[in-house]
Amino acid sequence: MQKAKRTTHYLEGARILVRNIREYRRAIAFLSVLAVASALANSFVPYISGRLIDSLISLDRDAVTALLAVWLGIKIVADIIDWQIGIRSDRFETEIEGNYTAKGYSRLLLLPASFHKSQKMGEIFDRINRAASHMSAITSRILVTLAPEFLSIFFALAIMFSIEAKLAFVLLGAVTVYALIIALATPGMARLFRAMHAAYNRAYGDAYDVVMNALTVKQAGAEAHESRKIFQSLCVKAAEFWYRIVGIQQGLRVSQRMLITTTQLAIFVYSFFLISRGELTIGELVMFNGYAAMLFGPFSILARNWHLIQNGLTAIMRADKILATAPEVYVPEHAVMPGEIRGEVRFEGVSFAYGEKGARILRDITFSARPGETVALVGESGVGKSTLVDLISRYYAPAKGRVLVDGHDVASLDLRVLRSLIGIVPQEVTLFNDTVKNNIRYGRFGATDEEIAAAAKEAHAHDFIERFPKKYAQVVGERGIKLSVGQKQRIAIARAILRDPRILILDEPTSALDARSEALIKGSLERLMKDKTTFIIAHRLSTVRKADMILVLENGRIAERGTHEELLAKGGIYASLYAIQFAK
Repeated sequence: MQKAKRTTHYLEGARILVRNIREYRRAIAFLSVLAVASALANSFVPYISGRLIDSLISLDRDAVTALLAVWLGIKIVADIIDWQIGIRSDRFETEIEGNYTAKGYSRLLLLPASFHKSQKMGEIFDRINRAASHMSAITSRILVTLAPEFLSIFFALAIMFSIEAKLAFVLLGAVTVYALIIALATPGMARLFRAMHAAYNRAYGDAYDVVMNALTVKQAGAEAHESRKIFQSLCVKAAEFWYRIVGIQQGLRVSQRMLITTTQLAIFVYSFFLISRGELTIGELVMFNGYAAMLFGPFSILARNWHLIQNGLTAIMRADKILATAPEVYVPEHAVMPGEIRGEVRFEGVSFAYGEKGARILRDITFSARPGETVALVGESGVGKSTLVDLISRYYAPAKGRVLVDGHDVASLDLRVLRSLIGIVPQEVTLFNDTVKNNIRYGRFGATDEEIAAAAKEAHAHDFIERFPKKYAQVVGERGIKLSVGQKQRIAIARAILRDPRILILDEPTSALDARSEALIKGSLERLMKDKTTFIIAHRLSTVRKADMILVLENGRIAERGTHEELLAKGGIYASLYAIQFAK
């Protein structure tokens, strides 16, 4: 059962490989022709060498001269062919790996938010990188290394049988024994390689996670603890599989050497008998020894590369499973192209759960927000506030009900158009490892320097940006690590101002700011919110007093709704939360 499953994996991996290299048909065809020419040329070298030795022994000057010329010509042709194969295969290998990696990363961007929230990106990146590396290596190994070598075997056998069939059978028998040894050892190596790749995959995923949370590690003083874990997973657990594989490979090499030695001894003994009877020449003996090395070589290469091919096909299949995840449907089949968007948002009986079997996060949510209104979402952590606004951008689809913008179901809108109308200022801002300027204009890439500076001034970010050594050309570091939390927040606000969206989502944007910065930004946010439908995810209730409507969520439902004054007068959940916060 397991064997059949592995075979299915290999076949599926092979199909995926063929599908991905199909665009390189011409390059593959040309490399194949070169491989055949290389095999043919190299297979004649031992033959010419043997005849040359016989001519030297017989002192046949003309024959020696002719054979030397032929030998030199063949060597030059073979070297030129091999040189061309090397150049073209290196370029071919680089293109395959680069293109697959680029396609893989680009594909990840098209996958839904649910995928990104449920996966460890370190493991995903490792899978794609391994698949790309294996894809180029397998193609190169088969075309450039294995194909010419095995073609040489057939040419060599044909020549040997035409000279001395009995010696040819001795060599063929030895090669068959070696092939059987490899066949017996390969499944064990394949299992170890699969286990090793899985161990390294987990180890790289864990290491990536640790490095991405380096500041948390430092704060906890856990550098030594995490270093030990990384060393244990990479250098002990995963490496243990490699040590066992090396043991098998070394055993195969010893077997090969012993078999070659035994075969050569048999050839020498039998050749002495044939030479003494005049049935074989010294040159032909040298020729047979040359072909003996040629015959064993391909099987040795195959033994070293078979595990790479097997595990490479498995790696390709595993990566393709991820990349085969259905992407977001950016343009629905019957997409609606609305005119000018005003920003009306309506939820009609919306329910939502993460996954088919997940617990309901939202239940029967119904409300309307007119253009320009501000809606605040209030409730304890985990009640679905962030999920609710994610449905507006259609990062997720409701399990039940509809979300409408200007009367159009968001499921019928072009996602790129819809999301271009929505600006978000999150609580935890993540910036690109790029310049301040490029981070501000992200999402509106054609913005001028003057527009970027104006947006930064509105967000009260211009002054601190100007203090940077490179000003707007200052690189902010990975995830904006070179900036303070407050500075990152103001960059995010400047980005939203520059985009000038019709719908604005604010996830408590001033929560990370000091009192002075918060006072400065409040005015900017009020100007930004003007004439825009705004959703505020509120953690501090002081930020929602002016909201046109406050929705209080509890157990996934709207438990209360109204203005600040109306909800205080009710004396319900909102009033209790307000009293708790301001009692502090």
